[in-house]
Amino acid sequence: MSKPTWPHMVMIPSFHLIGRMHQIEIAEALTKAPEVAKQFWWNNRHEVPNPVEPNIYYGLTRAPDPSLSWTYYLPSMRVMDLNDIPDGFTGDTFPTSLCAGFRYIGNHHYEEIDELRAEVLYTAIDRLAQEHKGRYELLDSELFFEKIDTDAYNGMYCQMEWFAPIRVNYT
Repeated sequence: MSKPTWPHMVMIPSFHLIGRMHQIEIAEALTKAPEVAKQFWWNNRHEVPNPVEPNIYYGLTRAPDPSLSWTYYLPSMRVMDLNDIPDGFTGDTFPTSLCAGFRYIGNHHYEEIDELRAEVLYTAIDRLAQEHKGRYELLDSELFFEKIDTDAYNGMYCQMEWFAPIRVNYT
C-alpha cells in the first residue's frame, strides 16, 4: 500500500534550481503539477547546464501572496549557481530553512505519482499540521518543494520527498 511516512525535522541548506516556471491555479495543482513535472523531465531537463544531481527532480512551489488563487511551480534540477540560465528557463534559490520532511513510498513507477497519490500525501501533511498546531507552524502556504530521486526506483517501488519550512513555537 502506498503511504506517506510521518515527518522528520531537518535543516535544509540553501540550494539553487533551474527549470521551467509555470503559474498554476491552486484548484488544478494536483493534476497540473505532475503533468508539467513529467513534461520537464522528459523534454527539458537536458537543457539545464551542469546539474549537480542529474537524476534528481525538484518541484518548487512558491505562493507570492496567500490571497491569490495560483502559485508558481518550478519543475527543475539543482545547480551550483545561477550564472548560466538558458533562455526560457528560470532560476530560483531555496533559502536555508528548518523544514518538516515527509517521504511518500509507492509500489509503482515514479511517473505514476498522480492526483490521487499526491492527495494522500497532502491529506497526511494537513492532518499532522493540525495535530501539532501551536507547537509549530508549517509554512507550506508560502513555499515547499518535492524531490524525486529517479535512481531510487528499483522496478518495485518509488519514493518522493516533500519539504516545507516550519516555524517552531518555543513557548
